[in-house]
Amino acid sequence: MSCHVLWGWFQVGEILPLGTAKLIGYPWAEYHPHFHRGKDSNNVVYLTRHHLQTDRAPAPALPGAGVFQRFSYALQLTAPNAKRATTWELPGWFHPGGCRTPLTYHADLSRWERVGSSTRLRAVARGQEFVLDCDEYPEAINWAFDIIQRHNRKC
Repeated sequence: MSCHVLWGWFQVGEILPLGTAKLIGYPWAEYHPHFHRGKDSNNVVYLTRHHLQTDRAPAPALPGAGVFQRFSYALQLTAPNAKRATTWELPGWFHPGGCRTPLTYHADLSRWERVGSSTRLRAVARGQEFVLDCDEYPEAINWAFDIIQRHNRKC
């Protein structure tokens, strides 16, 4: 069976709103397809930070974006023994109970279930990246940092 995994990370350093962004200083943008579309408030380009930035100390110099080179069960989102790849097992704090905004595309709370100390999510099929507001889920920062630090190996 296939499974969903974390394949990399990207910390936003700058947002270029297209239609108003100037190409000065971004020679690659002349060839980027998003810069050739009409003005649209949803059409933006995200640029990564050069180095990952957190409040955690000491923070080793990790790149602001990267791809995990090898599979690890720690990177797997699909729950063990799940019948569908879209059944995810996440840390318990991931549950959007209370007034917290859920992971993007997952506002339907019937998709979320607490299972012991974990959270089970029936993930939507749409999307290649989902956004979680770390101001509402501060636990996500250390969780992601630990994963990146442990699995950011070149070989």
